[in-house]
Amino acid sequence: MTPAERIDSPAELPALVALGEQVERFAEANGLPGSTLFAVQLCLEEAVSNVIRHAVLPAGARIGVTLERAAGELVVSITDAGPPFDPLAAAAPAPHESLESAAIGGQGIVLMRRFCHDMRYQHVGGLNRLRLAFPLESAST
Repeated sequence: MTPAERIDSPAELPALVALGEQVERFAEANGLPGSTLFAVQLCLEEAVSNVIRHAVLPAGARIGVTLERAAGELVVSITDAGPPFDPLAAAAPAPHESLESAAIGGQGIVLMRRFCHDMRYQHVGGLNRLRLAFPLESAST
């Protein structure tokens, strides 16, 4: 078991594949259930891809990801040096009248709120830090 792991990832969309593989290895080493792995990967990909696509980062920028198994939960922390952005303060998108009128995108923060049981944001020392916590269910669920 590896109760904590720090990953330093390039701030580039192709790096999401390697990041996902590292998360899978952590999940396997820690016996995390598939439902938790799914939720973590979905939220992590959404958060990191948003930083890569929307933050104004210099060439060669890195994104830090920490995975930590704590009392009854898995905590994922994402840090970046982009401009301050608090996803918790972002307005929820307006509901669509129909599937045909729905635009692609804009639902990532909503998804993250549904899959995490706790989300926290802070901007400290020039870094954005998003903390996502996921309940650890038994492996049989």
